[in-house]
Amino acid sequence: MIELYITMTGKSFSPKDQWQKMGRYRKAFNNKAEAMEYLRDTYGKSKRGGMYRDTKDGKTIKIGYVIGFRNADYSHAPVQHWIQQDWVEFRECKTIELSLERGGLTL
Repeated sequence: MIELYITMTGKSFSPKDQWQKMGRYRKAFNNKAEAMEYLRDTYGKSKRGGMYRDTKDGKTIKIGYVIGFRNADYSHAPVQHWIQQDWVEFRECKTIELSLERGGLTL
């Protein structure tokens, strides 16, 4: 199973403003192809760059995407506009077997 950890960040168009975390959510998929299809459907042709993590040996590995786009809230006046970046991390999840015998986990 593949999970996407999506962290939403945003800021106004002012260069002096700071990026703020707006929320985080998680979506699960059966495989990587389904997750990629979700990203295409959700973000379309939004600008995306790689998201990387450092390894213990000093190298980097690509773990996801940073997807940037302009967003707005039209639900009230005046309309608020902002720049949004969603940090999308791919994670592989697998079920583990727990022993419920003596010495195992007691619930």
